[in-house]
Amino acid sequence: MNQSRDQEMDELPARLRTISPEVLYSDGGFLAVDGSIVEILKQRAAMAPRRRCRLCFHADSSDAQQEMLIVMHRDSYVQPHCHIGKVETLSIIEGTADALLFSADGALTGTVPMSPAAQGGAFFYRMPEGQYHSLRFRSEWLVFLETTIGPFDRSTTRTGSWSPPETEPAAGHAFLAALRGSLA
Repeated sequence: MNQSRDQEMDELPARLRTISPEVLYSDGGFLAVDGSIVEILKQRAAMAPRRRCRLCFHADSSDAQQEMLIVMHRDSYVQPHCHIGKVETLSIIEGTADALLFSADGALTGTVPMSPAAQGGAFFYRMPEGQYHSLRFRSEWLVFLETTIGPFDRSTTRTGSWSPPETEPAAGHAFLAALRGSLA
């Protein structure tokens, strides 16, 4: 039986629930992820305003451990930001990107090419508290696992006032493109 794309997106495994066009939550129990879940996230990301979608493995934003499978399209823009009082880790599953590191005043201080382990590049990072960072996408899709401590609280994230906000993705892409000559 052929199903439309919208019908396929509505058919989530029973233990998953939609919070927003960009966020799904599990029930916090055991969950094994295969390619079909990644495809659901890609379909949702393709239609989401910021071109991204995440599956939160934890059951609630108040959980002490926050683990997320995140899919981002290259049209997505991640404003440089840092976390206060917490670290984050990122593990690449599919796709390629540059992890960009910035000083507090917006100077680019590092560029780390990231790819899955089998491709030989850096596939994991641990981002310390207070380190401004962003991603610059090199593939159509980037699929990664991100972890941090909870509870989720937007006030623990600071965005770089020297960079365009995520509500202006075209300006954000221009900002990131201008960095190409800053560091190799």
